[in-house]
Amino acid sequence: MAIKFTEVSYQYSSPDGSLFDALKNINLDIAKTGEFIALIGETGSGKSTLVQHMNALMKPSSGQVEIYGIKINHSKSKKQKLTPLRQKVGLVFQFPEYQLFEETVMRDIMFGPRNFNISKEEAKQRARKAIIQVGLDESYLERSPFNLSGGEKKRVSIAGILAMEPDILVLDEPTSGLDPKGRDALIDLFTLIHNTYHKTIIIITHDMNIVHQVASRVLVMREGELVFDGTSEALFNNESLNKWNLEEPDLIKMTKQLEQRYSISMRPFPKNIDQLFHHIKDVI
Repeated sequence: MAIKFTEVSYQYSSPDGSLFDALKNINLDIAKTGEFIALIGETGSGKSTLVQHMNALMKPSSGQVEIYGIKINHSKSKKQKLTPLRQKVGLVFQFPEYQLFEETVMRDIMFGPRNFNISKEEAKQRARKAIIQVGLDESYLERSPFNLSGGEKKRVSIAGILAMEPDILVLDEPTSGLDPKGRDALIDLFTLIHNTYHKTIIIITHDMNIVHQVASRVLVMREGELVFDGTSEALFNNESLNKWNLEEPDLIKMTKQLEQRYSISMRPFPKNIDQLFHHIKDVI
């Protein structure tokens, strides 16, 4: 395993001095390669806190996180060398403005590799490669990141993490604020990265259509607890779905309506419209 959570809890201190349990006794294993994980749950359920433990931006209040063999817990020294972990586990924040601050896109993408002692020339090569990987051309490298559209900023922030060549890519709400075309383009990008480079990808999302379409594994957080860890098929057949305030994807709703109307079964649920048409053709 690349990342292992063992009885991990995390508490925030409130302004009044009371403690808030953001994570409660989390046990979780994540593989180095091959996983496409959707992390879902209500706002405030602990999703962002969980992923910030995955590259040691946060340390547990109790329990232990092991990241590529390095054990992190509350008792470990503050001087513990954690920077190399952030090269292996790349975190893309929800708002790209948190990661974009240089004068040009080239310098922004180079920042991460240079911070890990990569030579200037190699960092430039990685920037050129990364900008192509995210679907932009090299002309963007000389532009100011602050003059880009929202979707372009997101792609550049992802390129900055890809240039560090992480094994695991963690994305916090990467499609928020995008129109359907921009959302689909980013999901296609993540799928391509996953399939081509065999990286484990973890996406925080509220979009159940994305969960159903691409996730091979789903984690559901609720009030700081990990209440579900399994396939999307198992999730959308789970009786607790409504209790967790999660909706079925549009395609599953449509499939169930067709099943009821024509007294047929179309399982497993189709992942896209093309698969739905094939199901209909086979059974009607």
